[in-house]
Amino acid sequence: MVKKRKRKVVQSVNQTPHIAGARLPIERVRDINFAKRLRQLMADRGMTQTDVAAKIWGRHKSSEGKNVAKGRDRLSVWCAGKNFPDRENLEKLAKVLNVKVSDLAPESELKAAHSVPADWSITKPHGEMGVSFFQCARYLPDDIAHEIIGLLIKADQN
Repeated sequence: MVKKRKRKVVQSVNQTPHIAGARLPIERVRDINFAKRLRQLMADRGMTQTDVAAKIWGRHKSSEGKNVAKGRDRLSVWCAGKNFPDRENLEKLAKVLNVKVSDLAPESELKAAHSVPADWSITKPHGEMGVSFFQCARYLPDDIAHEIIGLLIKADQN
């Protein structure tokens, strides 16, 4: 007989548990806005996902012997707003679409802020007036943590 161990889940009041692969709401909005912009640029140029993928990553023979574009599945995920490309792929996309990275993905500044390990960060999302994205991951004394949570709750109520 195999004994099952009980897992203890510890979580703070008003804190959602971390789910692997989960994106923050601001990241979901970023991904959806990027997807709309990417699809529009492709449509304006009369390009399909296959065309763009083939220009970036080339083609190969499938197991059925068909000549298919590499990386089309990756591009499909970006076009569906399910993820956001890294800086290297943003540059490749911009080059193929003949636009600047900042025109293709002003959100890339926000992505860069998330990829830098830091105790805390504040990011001004492109085109957003009067708001900032605040992220904090550090140990604090309880009284300070509660004060910060109180301020965040107050901000949500306003």
